[in-house]
Formats: sequence, C-alpha cells, structure tokens
Amino acid sequence: MVILSLALSIAIMGCNEKKLVSDITGDWHMSKYMVDGRDKTLGFDTTHTGFKWRFTSDGKYYKSWTETHIGQVYTVDSIQHYDSTSMTLVFDSTITTSAIVPFVYHSEVRGAWVLINGNKYLQTNDSLDAVQYEIKDHSTKNLHLYSGSEDIYLAQ
Repeated sequence: MVILSLALSIAIMGCNEKKLVSDITGDWHMSKYMVDGRDKTLGFDTTHTGFKWRFTSDGKYYKSWTETHIGQVYTVDSIQHYDSTSMTLVFDSTITTSAIVPFVYHSEVRGAWVLINGNKYLQTNDSLDAVQYEIKDHSTKNLHLYSGSEDIYLAQ
C-alpha cells in the first residue's frame, strides 16, 4: 500500500511538473512590476523598453529589452591658416558646440532555467547570476514570480 501511494504521488508530481513547464514555456512581457508593494511598472517600462522574457521547454531562457540614455555630444570646429613667415599653423578661432542626443542600447541575457523545491521555485542561471523566483501563481497566460522585494507579473 505504501509503495502504491508513493508511486501515485510521484506520478502526480510528474504530471504537475509537465503542466507547470507547459505553462511557463513561451514568450512573456512585463504586465506589472512591484517593489516593496509599490507599483514600479512605469519606471520598468521606461528603462526596459520592449522587455521580453522567453522560456523554452528545453530549459533555456532569453531576456531582451532596449535602454535609452540621454547623452551630450561635443564637436570642435576651428578656423586656421598657415603662417609662412613663422612656418606654423595658427588657429584663428575655435568653436565648440554640443548637442543632447539619445543613445539606444539593446540588452539581452541568456541562460538556463529549472524548477526547484518541489516546483515551488523557478531558478534562472546565466554567466553572471543565479536567481530564485517563488512561483506565486501561474496559468497559460499569466505568471507571477516573487524574488526578494520584487513582484514580477508576466503575461503572454
């Protein structure tokens, strides 16, 4: 009887894991981002434009987004002539101009993901970091992850 209960429990856990992997697999975007209970979605959307997080069924993930930073570019123009008497180059005037321009960076992170602790956590590993996210809620269209002080609400 104990062996039958154990086999049944393992079979149910296997089915639950397959369903969870199926729910997680796909392309996701950030629908809501909370830090310490405060909605920070607008700030996230501003700094992570076009954010996409893809989970594949073979345990790989890929995050991509663009960041726009404002910078200043300087140009220096000069008017000069050659003084044949002293045989030197003489600068008559120098004009420095500056312009404020946006710099756009494309960012991406690739790594592996795995379910741990009885499928209660999703762990991501890349070359720089390993992060554990508690799976608060999931379905085929919504995924709520929690890590530290961050609530991450993803939607397909």
